[in-house]
Amino acid sequence: MRFPIIRRFYLLMLFSSCIFLPLAYSEEILPKGVKKALQAANMPETAVGFNVIPMSQSTNNPLPFSWRAQSPMNPASTIKLLTTISALDLLGPLYRWTTNVYATSSIEQGVLNGNLVWQGQGDPKFIPEELSKIMVDLRQLGINEINGNLVFDRSAYSPSVKQTAPTDGESSRTYNVPPDALLYSFQTLSFKISNVGGEPQITYTPRLSGLHIKNQLKSSKDACGDWSKNVKAEVRQINADEWNASFLGKFSINCPDTPWNIVALNANDFLKHGIMAAWEDAGGVWKKNPEVLDGQVTFNLKPLISHQGIFLADAVKDTNKYSNNVMARQIFLTIGLEKGAKPVTTDESSRIIKEWLKKFNLQFPELVLENGSGLSNIERISPQSMTRLLNFAARSKNSEIIVNSLPIAGVDGTMKHRLISRLKKLWEGNSSESAFNPDTSLPSTLQKSGAYMKTGTLQTVRAVAGYVVSKSGKVYAVSSIINHPNAAMGGTSVNDAVISWILDDCPHN
Repeated sequence: MRFPIIRRFYLLMLFSSCIFLPLAYSEEILPKGVKKALQAANMPETAVGFNVIPMSQSTNNPLPFSWRAQSPMNPASTIKLLTTISALDLLGPLYRWTTNVYATSSIEQGVLNGNLVWQGQGDPKFIPEELSKIMVDLRQLGINEINGNLVFDRSAYSPSVKQTAPTDGESSRTYNVPPDALLYSFQTLSFKISNVGGEPQITYTPRLSGLHIKNQLKSSKDACGDWSKNVKAEVRQINADEWNASFLGKFSINCPDTPWNIVALNANDFLKHGIMAAWEDAGGVWKKNPEVLDGQVTFNLKPLISHQGIFLADAVKDTNKYSNNVMARQIFLTIGLEKGAKPVTTDESSRIIKEWLKKFNLQFPELVLENGSGLSNIERISPQSMTRLLNFAARSKNSEIIVNSLPIAGVDGTMKHRLISRLKKLWEGNSSESAFNPDTSLPSTLQKSGAYMKTGTLQTVRAVAGYVVSKSGKVYAVSSIINHPNAAMGGTSVNDAVISWILDDCPHN
């Protein structure tokens, strides 16, 4: 063991709170509760790696606690923290995505006798409400009828970006939608089954021209269990421009509103029929059924609309709170698009992020980036590097945005149903005690006991990374990662045990 005298000295100093060592050293400790959770999940101690950095100014000479903290591990969706933190610093929280619309001819007596060219820059949340605004703007330009085709310019992205994620055979699942410079409404049909007057009713968004609802559901008085066992739902194409969304079976009157999301149309068809429906809803007319053409904006095209989309700060919150893979991949590519070569590739975004890390002396030699979302079998980072990033973020100019984007254990996001009873006891105790001393030098969100954590989930990965405010008010940056075939069975319990230990100020076993 290296430096045994120094280690014994610090062991004497460690009573019931975490002490922070210089980065080169840390107290290697595997808490009793974490050992118990590992044993219950039938996982070895080598399955977990974690790092804990005390951040509060009230902690003298703080030194991190860790376990296998320097091991390169698959972080799953916790890597979204690197994507969003770097994007906020490089682009600024007020950055907005732009979608441009051009025309190949002038407007004559309310008719556009030419094509509409749509140029995308990768807006991660180009949803029906935004498309509707564009249609209103087009109508205000005096356009009543369109007699032309739709040209889609996706040249901002290299075609290779679609390949940078593993395939799991679930192509109809929203999280698997690939990056798209003209991504519309996540390329996802979102259906909702509701009980209205005792009868099942189906609504959906976004509205698409040519999509027909076939509702053959019958109501029942059964207990509401797994609705999908009693309902057959599918979207089937019936010709080049029409689809049927069919629902057959029984839906209990005891069931709440039930969502069903599916990716059923290719990107071109989805965007085309979304545009057609939105234009009709705005009172516009199609003189003919438009064809879809691939193309690029040329210098002689007439600009009609330059639509400003979502703010980056809002996109970061959506991405982290709900672990949105599609939005994370779009944000990741935007970094390369705005700061590097075009068309953007994932390699270009990775290069820029690594250069950004070096700028702040955050060298992570083990770092492997594939798409910045965590939907990857090869992405790697160590728990120690993740906590260094978190420590930087909490003291950065965007600290409030970053912390507020994190799911809160027992409250919201992907942590809504975790550690509820543990935190309830802690919050009730703090309300009657004066021992809680928050650190006002850190973001205001971190002034209440709790866990503010980004989660990560893959088949063999369970991870958390974020901030824990202990029962005494001390703030800790933490990263805990499980990489093991049994991660799905007990990895969440192991990570929750790590968080619970930190809530108690990291007591020695």
